[in-house]
This record gives sequence, C-alpha cells and structure tokens, in this order.
Amino acid sequence: MDKNELLDFYQKLLYLRLFDDLCRNLKLQDLIWSGYHPYTGQEAVSAGAISQLRQEDCLLGNHRSHVHAVAKEGTSSRAILTEMMGRQTGVSGGLGGAMQFIHAENNVFCGSIVGSNIPIAAGMALAMKQKGTDNIAMCMFGDGASNTGAFHEGLNLAAIWKLPVVYILENNQFAEAMPVAEFVACSPLSKRARAYDLEEITVDGNDVEAVYEETKKAIEKARSGGGPTLIEAYTYRTRGHYIGDPENTYRTKEEVDQWKKKCPILQCKNKLLGLGVTEEQLEKIKLEIKTGLKEDEDWAIEQPFATFEQATDHVWIPL
Repeated sequence: MDKNELLDFYQKLLYLRLFDDLCRNLKLQDLIWSGYHPYTGQEAVSAGAISQLRQEDCLLGNHRSHVHAVAKEGTSSRAILTEMMGRQTGVSGGLGGAMQFIHAENNVFCGSIVGSNIPIAAGMALAMKQKGTDNIAMCMFGDGASNTGAFHEGLNLAAIWKLPVVYILENNQFAEAMPVAEFVACSPLSKRARAYDLEEITVDGNDVEAVYEETKKAIEKARSGGGPTLIEAYTYRTRGHYIGDPENTYRTKEEVDQWKKKCPILQCKNKLLGLGVTEEQLEKIKLEIKTGLKEDEDWAIEQPFATFEQATDHVWIPL
C-alpha cells in the first residue's frame, strides 16, 4: 500500500479501537445494558476485511459485532451505540442490544448463539446466487464457533454449492477462558478447510495489509462464482472476554504484554512513520476521532429509551 492507502487504514483501525473504548466506558457506567465483549487487539481483521464490502453485501456477526457493524461502510456508529444502550434511535429500535441487532438497510445481521451465523450466511449466499447477482455474504466468528456443528454444516453446504460467501475465523486464541489448544485438536484452525476441499489460509490478523490482501482475493473469488473461502485470522484479544473477566485464571500478564507489542495500530503507525508521516499528523487524526465520538456519546445519552409498547409490538402474539 502507498502512504495514503495506509493512512486511510490507520484511521479505520484507530476509529474501531476508540469506538470500542467508548463502549467499554459506557458499559462501566451501566449505560450499555446488554452484553458487551471488548474487541481490543483485533481491529485489523474488521478494518482489513469488512471495509471492502458493498452496501448490498451481507455481513453476519456474532460476538463483538458492535465493531463489525461500524466497520461496514453505511452503518452509523450512533445507531449502533444507541442500539447497545437500548434507545429508540438504535438500528433495531433499541430492542436487540449489542448481540441481537439487525441493520436491514445496510445488510448487517447479528445473533448471539455461537456459530449460528455460519449456516445463515450460507443461506443468504444461496439466495444471492439464485438471484444471479455478484453480491456476497461475509461471516465473522471466533475460534470457539469452529467447534460447533453449525460450522461444519454451513461450510459443507457452501462448498458443495459453491456459494459466494467469505468466512472469517477470528482466532483470538481463547473461547471465553479456554485456550484454543485445549479444545481443538488441529493447528492451525485453517486445516479444517481440507474437509470441504477448500484452500488452507491463515493470515496474520494483526497486519491490516495482510488481512486486506487475503480477503480481497476471497471476495473476488466469491463474486466471480468461484465459491467460498475460509480465512483464519490469527490475532489476540488483549482485554478480557467480558467486563469483569479475571483473566489471570487462564493467561498471564506477561503474555498479554507481549501481544500488546504486536498491536495492529502500533504496527500500522510504525509503517507510516517510516513512510514520512509525522507524529503530529497521526495525533491530529486521533483528536478528530475522539472529538467526533464524544459528540456521538453526548447525543446518544439524550436519546429516548425503547418503550414497553415497542417491545411487545415485535412478538408473534401481542399482549
């Protein structure tokens, strides 16, 4: 990438990090009522992969979808923020929360059952193929989801029918508090692609350029009728699985500190400094993002909560 392209990705990475920090702070104040799972350390996966999608492409998230959603162009951070806060201006009117929302206008879908989005992505991709479009589905899930039956069923159907879907396995090395090596026999996890006659692809999930290039090829393959791709993005979450996670029961502070040195934002920053971008330029970008997010926070807090009547209007048999 040239300097300008890399600078654009730096901005994306930093925005996702600071947006996640804002969500964390709001959760600590009990202003986010539903589940919240920190994304810190994994930003290169969303910035490198999701930012390539068109509005007509479908994005299916699972845990940490507040970041996945804002990485897709056309999704308002305010609408995601207020959804997590239970406000009427959220993408699902504040009724879905952090892990059950749908943003239909931008084709973003999120569900909290681990692995459930994998066969749904295959179904969406099948509909796209039947309609004869060149749209694709992108499905984000974690290492734990690769151990579910839904993973194998979804990938098998996608491979048999050559469906236009890109599966991104964000291997952050822990399923809640259990290290991957304790619940998966193979390493890397991309070896599981062999069972479906797919290419084995593992990419450095902390290198936004590497994620972008590998995902770009997978997207082009899907659009041209070449079928699905499974990409394992090997990364690391440097915060706990949830707010209050003790962490010391399954990893050491020294391990976390070593991974912080591989931070995707730090890597991108160092490349930019080597290309002649100044610290002042990067600090200006950070200040602009922080200012915008502070405005989003102030606005979000003033929005009205979803009402009981709204909640009961979205059921099969209303009260």
